[in-house]
Amino acid sequence: MDDIEREIVINAPAERVWGLVSQAGWWIGDGDRSRQTRSRESDDVDVVVDPRYGTFRIRTEKAEPHSYVSYRWLDDGDERATTLVEFWLSEADGATTLKVVESGLRAAEHREGNIKGWRMQLDVAKAECER
Repeated sequence: MDDIEREIVINAPAERVWGLVSQAGWWIGDGDRSRQTRSRESDDVDVVVDPRYGTFRIRTEKAEPHSYVSYRWLDDGDERATTLVEFWLSEADGATTLKVVESGLRAAEHREGNIKGWRMQLDVAKAECER
């Protein structure tokens, strides 16, 4: 009930879409990642700093190249009470269906904002991967 689920068809092979979604935090911001900085805190934790939206710690939970990757937001040091973001890729006839599910949201206001955000981010992914 608290999950957000969206999908989009991208006219690009799964390998190209994987190149984007396998970057932790690619979805942070308004689609312009040019001013963001990224660093690796540990083997599985990335830190994304966006000058407008802030600093985000993201742990890669599981990655199956070209088909599935999941990330967990690491909130204020409490690694148990965070949301999980999962991406599934399936390719057919040269196009890739990208599905995202965000689960474990704690506040209704975050859910509403994230519903709009995922619509925008999937459009960004489509435009970027189809270039």
